[in-house]
Amino acid sequence: MPLAAVSPAASPGLFPAVLNLATMADIHANATCGSQGPEMFCKLVEHVPGQPARNRPQCRVCNQKSIKPLEQHPIEYAIDGTNRWWQSPSIKNGMEYHHVTVTLDLKQVFQIAYVIIKAANSPRPGNWVLERSLDGVTYDPWQYYAITDTECLTRFNLNPRTGPPYYTRDDEVICTSFYSKIQPLENGEIHTSLINGRPSAEDPSPTLLNFTSARFIRLVFQRIRTLNADLMTLALNDPRDVDPIVTRRYYYSIKDISVGGMCICYGHAKACPLNERTKKFSCECEHNTCGESCDRCCPGYQQQPWMAGTFLTRHVCEKCNCHGQADDCYFNQTVADLTLSLDATGQRRGGGVCVGCRHNTAGVNCENCSAGYYRPQGVSLEDPEPCRPCLCHPDGSTSQSCVSDESQSSDWSPQDHYHCGVCLCLSRCAYGYKGFPSCERCACSIEGSTNNDPCRTPCYCKENVEGENCDRCKLGFYNLRRDNRRGCEKCSCMGVASQCSASPLAYQNVRSHVHEPTQCHRYRSLRGLAFERGRERVRTTLHRDLFFTPPPYSPQGAGIKMIDGKYGQPVYPSSPSTNHVALLPENFLVSESRQPISRREFLSVLADVTSVSVRASYSTEPSATSDLHARGEKRASAVEICACPPGYAGSSCETASHTTQRELEALIRGCVAGFRRVNGALYGGVCEACRCHGHSAHCHQVTGQCLDCSHRTAGPYCGACLPGYYGNATHGSADDCQPCACPLSLPSNNFSPTCHLSNAGELLCDRCQTGYTGPRCGRCANGYFGHPSRPGGSCQPCQCHDNLDFALPRSCDPITGQCLRCRQGYGGETCESCSDGYYGDAVNAKNCQPCQCHTNGSLSEACHQETGQCQCREHVLGRQCDECMPNCWWDAERQECLPCQCSPPGALAQRCDVEGRCICRPGYSGRRCDLRRQGYERRETRRPVERVPVEVAQQRWDTPSRHGGASRTGGCPRGAYRPRIAPQTHGLASGGSCVPCHCNSFGSKSFDCDEAGQCRCQPGVAGPKCDRCSRGFFLFQEGGCTPCDCSHVGNNCDTNTGQCICPPHTIGERCDRCAPNHWGHDIMEGCKECGCSVVGSVAQQCNMNTGCCLCRDAYRGEKCNECQLGYRDFPQCTACECSAAGSESETCDQERGVCACADRTGKCSCKANVEGHGCEDCKPGTFGLSVRNPLGCSSCYCYGLSQTCSEKQGLIRMSLMLKPEQTVLPLVDKSNSAETRTGVSFQHPEILVHADLVSSALSEPYYWRLPEQFKAYGGQLKYAVYYEAREETGSSSYEPQVIIRGGPNKDLLMMRHTAGLQIGQLTRHEIEMTEAEWKHADGRSMTREDFMDVLFYVDYILIKASQGNQMRHSRISEISLTVAEGGRPNTESERAHQIESCECPAGYSGLSCEECAAGFYRLRGAAVGPASGPASQEPGVAGMGRCVRCQCSGHSTTCDPETSICQNCQDNTEGARCESCAPGYYGVVRGFHDDCKPCACPLTNPENNFSPSCVSESFDDYRCTDCPEGYEGKYCERCATGYHGNPRMPGGRCEECKCSAWGALPGPCDPETGQCRCRGGATGPSCDQCMERHVMHECVFSCDDDCAGLLISDMDSLYGVITSVNLTTPLPPPYKILYRFENMTEELKHMLSPQRAPERLLQLADSNLGSVVTEMDQLHNRVRHTHTHTHTHTLPQSDISCNTLDYFSEVLLHRQTVAWFMCPPPPPPPTPPIQVTGKLSDHGGKLEEAQELLDAAQSKSREAGALAAQNQANLTALEVRLCCVHTVSARACEDTRLHTYTHRHTLFMLVCVSVSVCVCMCVCLQDLEEMERELGPLHDRLETKVAHLTDGLSDGDLADHVGLAEGHAQQLNESAAILDGILAEAKNLSFNATAAFKAYSNIKNSVDEAEREAKAAKQSAAEALMNN
Repeated sequence: MPLAAVSPAASPGLFPAVLNLATMADIHANATCGSQGPEMFCKLVEHVPGQPARNRPQCRVCNQKSIKPLEQHPIEYAIDGTNRWWQSPSIKNGMEYHHVTVTLDLKQVFQIAYVIIKAANSPRPGNWVLERSLDGVTYDPWQYYAITDTECLTRFNLNPRTGPPYYTRDDEVICTSFYSKIQPLENGEIHTSLINGRPSAEDPSPTLLNFTSARFIRLVFQRIRTLNADLMTLALNDPRDVDPIVTRRYYYSIKDISVGGMCICYGHAKACPLNERTKKFSCECEHNTCGESCDRCCPGYQQQPWMAGTFLTRHVCEKCNCHGQADDCYFNQTVADLTLSLDATGQRRGGGVCVGCRHNTAGVNCENCSAGYYRPQGVSLEDPEPCRPCLCHPDGSTSQSCVSDESQSSDWSPQDHYHCGVCLCLSRCAYGYKGFPSCERCACSIEGSTNNDPCRTPCYCKENVEGENCDRCKLGFYNLRRDNRRGCEKCSCMGVASQCSASPLAYQNVRSHVHEPTQCHRYRSLRGLAFERGRERVRTTLHRDLFFTPPPYSPQGAGIKMIDGKYGQPVYPSSPSTNHVALLPENFLVSESRQPISRREFLSVLADVTSVSVRASYSTEPSATSDLHARGEKRASAVEICACPPGYAGSSCETASHTTQRELEALIRGCVAGFRRVNGALYGGVCEACRCHGHSAHCHQVTGQCLDCSHRTAGPYCGACLPGYYGNATHGSADDCQPCACPLSLPSNNFSPTCHLSNAGELLCDRCQTGYTGPRCGRCANGYFGHPSRPGGSCQPCQCHDNLDFALPRSCDPITGQCLRCRQGYGGETCESCSDGYYGDAVNAKNCQPCQCHTNGSLSEACHQETGQCQCREHVLGRQCDECMPNCWWDAERQECLPCQCSPPGALAQRCDVEGRCICRPGYSGRRCDLRRQGYERRETRRPVERVPVEVAQQRWDTPSRHGGASRTGGCPRGAYRPRIAPQTHGLASGGSCVPCHCNSFGSKSFDCDEAGQCRCQPGVAGPKCDRCSRGFFLFQEGGCTPCDCSHVGNNCDTNTGQCICPPHTIGERCDRCAPNHWGHDIMEGCKECGCSVVGSVAQQCNMNTGCCLCRDAYRGEKCNECQLGYRDFPQCTACECSAAGSESETCDQERGVCACADRTGKCSCKANVEGHGCEDCKPGTFGLSVRNPLGCSSCYCYGLSQTCSEKQGLIRMSLMLKPEQTVLPLVDKSNSAETRTGVSFQHPEILVHADLVSSALSEPYYWRLPEQFKAYGGQLKYAVYYEAREETGSSSYEPQVIIRGGPNKDLLMMRHTAGLQIGQLTRHEIEMTEAEWKHADGRSMTREDFMDVLFYVDYILIKASQGNQMRHSRISEISLTVAEGGRPNTESERAHQIESCECPAGYSGLSCEECAAGFYRLRGAAVGPASGPASQEPGVAGMGRCVRCQCSGHSTTCDPETSICQNCQDNTEGARCESCAPGYYGVVRGFHDDCKPCACPLTNPENNFSPSCVSESFDDYRCTDCPEGYEGKYCERCATGYHGNPRMPGGRCEECKCSAWGALPGPCDPETGQCRCRGGATGPSCDQCMERHVMHECVFSCDDDCAGLLISDMDSLYGVITSVNLTTPLPPPYKILYRFENMTEELKHMLSPQRAPERLLQLADSNLGSVVTEMDQLHNRVRHTHTHTHTHTLPQSDISCNTLDYFSEVLLHRQTVAWFMCPPPPPPPTPPIQVTGKLSDHGGKLEEAQELLDAAQSKSREAGALAAQNQANLTALEVRLCCVHTVSARACEDTRLHTYTHRHTLFMLVCVSVSVCVCMCVCLQDLEEMERELGPLHDRLETKVAHLTDGLSDGDLADHVGLAEGHAQQLNESAAILDGILAEAKNLSFNATAAFKAYSNIKNSVDEAEREAKAAKQSAAEALMNN
């Protein structure tokens, strides 16, 4: 298909012919059948029904190493142009062979027009992609192919293009299923046109040309097209488990690949031959183009730009006009725009610029002379030497140039006209020079000096210039310029350097042509240019009169926009406007403020220029155009080149020199690699070296944190090793960090994810897993045992019922796990019981607690291990024996409970207090109230008090001192003070009166006191008034107190006597113990009273050290004087009835499960969703009271359909696991768009994936997809993950761990993130299936409603398989999900909580109303509308739809909840709506139970209902529609023609007439009885039987004629004789025959007696006997020969003999007609197997008996010889009889010809008997002796054969012949019986000489027949031996 054929229109462009490029390509396939060895494949065509069978085999062998060419199918066969083909391995070798890739390398880029692929012996591929590439690395799709349109969406994410492919864009990539059909099964074709049908096919656009360009073509096969019947088998089973007959027929095969394309010559060549040297196709370019692809104009042909030719337009490269002075040129668009170039015709058109002008020419077209040359007038431009040298004098000329030609003569001087070649002469030296005409430079620099005359010295330098001649810039300055008033610019260098110089850089010129119909303020953005400080010249040409004011020039950068400060100048149309803009700070303003820009800001802008805008629009006219041309000086001397310090780069030290895009992006406004800018400021910023310790070359420019740390380091400054590595990363080497070995580096024995080095340089593992300890996790922790330091070893928990005391080391043996130290209160070998002194349940409740038996009240510290009851002393009770019995008290001294013993007369009761004191009646006293009280009177003696009036006292103290000065204390005199609060005023102001100090004169040092009234005491005196002794002193007297001499009791003595006494509340000889009910012993202060609450404490004694009392259960506090949390109203402390699950957590003790409540009311503090006095009820609309729920109860979700719900009861949590057959999980990408099982395997108990096998099929991250059964709310998703990778942190580490997609529309995603996993460590996850910690895809938190929406329909659950960086493999195991199921809780299955059970509205069911109730179905989408009724307004989840009642026509109450198809249609109806009657019923469905009535075809009972269906013909009538063959009628009530029967009778049916073709007349049988009409002689219902003496052979014949009839009669009589013989003996013995021989011999003797045999007869008999003897000798020899063969080949001979005798017996027994002899019946079926060995043994015995009989026969023969003389007398009679014999023989010959084959066998047997009689009569003694000699060897041989056969049978080799041999033996038995009867008949016949001679006449024929039988026996025997 030529490419030009794509467009029907004629094209001036030149294009080469389209070639089949595949034939010359290199082709490669990644899989070919037979590569690994021979493999069988089968063609799919043989398995398809209806496909015509072929003779050639459908299954063959593929073997690439075979020497047979037909067994090889390499990929080269696909492009060799023959009928050979390439073939891929079948999926019998694995499902990975669905994915096969074929790549063609065309060796150069071509324009591809089409691709045609022809399949071979398999269908076309199913899913695959046609791809293209230019470099062989990056491939882009051309077209997608899919099996179905659905797979276009699911697999390729493209909308399918139905029907034949078509295109809407030039580069559109479509997906089609048009070429993936299953038919044809062979030789299918795929046509892919890349140009036809596309929009620019007639004139290809650049897009289309680029789309069709390719060098590499790749066929990416992804799925083999299979039969629909095999889809389920292949999808659910591993190919290796599927029958190979199925899998070996699925493979790819390609017979031919054609790639139509042509060379890319861009429309400039019509031929593209192969270059033999380069082996590439090269275009034969025309149109003055050159290059391999004609992609450029040839040298000298650049007048116009090169353009590609098209089908409609021819583009020719034009020759440049260089006037013969140059051979090459180039195109310049600026020259073309300015029309500066002449074309070949002399027109100013095009942009050709000549290169390399010769002969001193120059210019665009070499039309000018070079500097220093001129062209004389009249010399042509094409002249070989057009230019002559100017020869201007160097001293007197202004330059070496002269007037070059006539066009420049007026440019030199407008007033004068110079001729060509004239030089411009000088008249004086220029400024700054002296000494005309030599003009030497003056001493002072005109650029750097301020001298008016630079030739006069001394030189006066400008401000920034120095030097004797003012010719250099000062240090820190650069760019010496004349127009700079300071001479030099100051170096900026961003404030980090002081030395710089002018740059040698040059400016870049820019030109832009603008045509903009826009507003007047339009700017042209010049991006991507490097602008430096300098000057630009802008020339703008306009075509309208317009003035402008906006700034024409506006650079922007570093966040600052600056504008040209000289804006506002007018610009006129049609006239050039030149604007010089020097890039200096003084020329620009800040755009926003219009203020001058500072130098720093200016340099900051230039250092990071983001855009430069030059105004380009100066008119509002649409036709206005303007040209922008920016020019610069040759050298950008204004640009500084700084000498930057280390770490800085750039001309002004402003940025880095970069080599990569990454470095450019990272270091803009930054420093060189390895440095960062400290303060982020460009000017004056500091570049500081990155502190990355040699592990990174980059750091953040602002924060200084290192980027991309290498060498397994991490941290802000790469100063730490990554988790899993250890070392000192600050050393700066690549080996600083080494992998952790905790204790081994093996993944199975690395039990810490992190480690580090200690100060001593030792490895320390710092995050040992639970159960491991030690510096390197090399030991099992307390409570664990094992061998973690051995490869594969680990630590397991000790089996001690969790009762070990972990506070003690070695609580269990770390090696064996033996329990050593149970925690306090527990004991036993495995800590399974409470220890002595403790009681409780140690295994389940684990509540062993101390007995706490009171030491003084109990007999021992032990108690009952279950109840905790202690053994109490007398008068003691209580569980702890800590209470005295009633009427008893505790005697602290005796330490026992004593009876109160209260006196009955004096005590009110027998009770006493804790000190044993009774409550006495009035008038009694004593401890026991046993003392009578005496009466007394109380007297008081008081000393009189001097009463002084207050006024007098006031006046006394208020009088000023006699000295007139102020008092010492508050203005009071000595001995008085002014208290702040007057005494006895209770805080009221006393008016500030002074009161006396009242200091004791004995104890105080003076009468004065301080403002508080404290007197100054003597040593050892204390008190405010110094009126008592201090502690440790006694004997208060004048001068103070005396110190106690009681150091042993803390200097505590009696204050009066000085006697040493104990501190308060202490006891003991040394006062070293506290008294009972006291605590806090202090040698000085004594002990403090416990003060334990009598009600709240267990005892009055408190802790001796802390003073804390031991509280009862309901009390707390230091003195047990408060109610415990969970109790109220002290001292009663009534228990609060608050639910711990419903109360606020702040008010509860979760460990004890109690909560606080309010006093008096007992009101509890409930959570938000809880109510009730005890916070025990959920509020309406909530359910599931839980202690873990911060709201107490969860809101009812119910999918928005109900607000009433409760927690479902009777559910338990069960673990849902993978099914046994789910041994491999699919691996998918994050979006579940791609799936593979390649590289996934099952290694019990883990599922393993190798990353290197998956990377080609999936893109990271990889995820495991769980089966569909995993979904539940409130459960736990559990799994274990193990992986190995190079690094723990990678891109996949930040991906979610679990992803679930679901929702009513399957469009909701939720994700769960977890902490990073550790390499080589099995990590177990337990993910709560509640909304907590789950996120939306955008990071938002999940609400419960969102979570339940997702679980409404879980589409898939993904668990992350990608871990770390450069993962090698990943494993997952122990996958389970706890789900709620009905059951009773037990130790293994706990009760399920948080499962709502909603009260659903009508039509809804399920725990959350997520299902439709029975009798309802879900109506979704557009079907839900106003027309649906009021129910459409029900609330619900978007996309869930609503449940509506099933529409089943009243015949069913259930339907499919999703499809609405009715189920279990009743009343004999069917259909999606139960709208029609079921097969076998008829009627109109109207909603009644009797709508459908049973069809009666013709009866309703199943035996007589012959049509499975019927249709209604009227309201009450029907017609049977499916009567079977043989039935007819409206109700199938009668039999069809050719059938008979009565179907209307119960049990009756129609049966086919089976009339015999030979015995029946044409026509049907009787329709009722089935009797056929028989021909004459035929009988039976089918006329298939013959009448008596008739035979059937193609017709019926009668056998009862004169010939056959007589024979049949004789046979009948013979049958009568045979049937009269007893044939029950299984094998007649041979001696009977000899017995008959004896009888015949006697009969012959009688016949040959002298009386009966004359001499004549003897002579005749003698002669005849001689001939008989001769013939008998011959017969004897033949029989002996036959006998030899019979013994040698026993089995075949027996076979023949038995068959012969069998035919004979069958003839006699059944008395068949002559027809039976003509057509002998088949042999009877074999008899049941018998033991052949036994029969043969019997046969051997019978032969021995025959030997004995033969001996007897010899003796009888001798006797016959003695009677020979007597025979002479009977010769005459014998002669007469012989005559009769001849007559009878002739008649017998005639009869013999009429007998059949079977009858000849009968006669043969009779003849054999007659011959035997003659032999016995005539054989001589020598023959008998010879037979005796022969029988001996034959007997031995027979025994050998029998033994051989026995061995053979025992070995099993002749098992196949056993059945046949046993059958023959049975037949031999039967034949022997028949032979016995025949011999008996022969005996009778032997008395008839005529019959004997008649039999003799047939001897010869019978012997011949015997010879033939013997030969057949020999052949059969030979075959039998070969089989053995």
